[in-house]
Amino acid sequence: MPDIEKLIQKMKRQPNGIRFQELLKVLEYNGYIMKSKKRNITSTV
Repeated sequence: MPDIEKLIQKMKRQPNGIRFQELLKVLEYNGYIMKSKKRNITSTV
């Protein structure tokens, strides 16, 4: 819990200085789940 609180305080102080992994950690703590996005890449030629 203290790590999450520290990350949230950091987000408030430095919103541009947050790494994706830190954001992910806070979101997962709050119940969010990261899903991989499958992309279909097709050519239009």
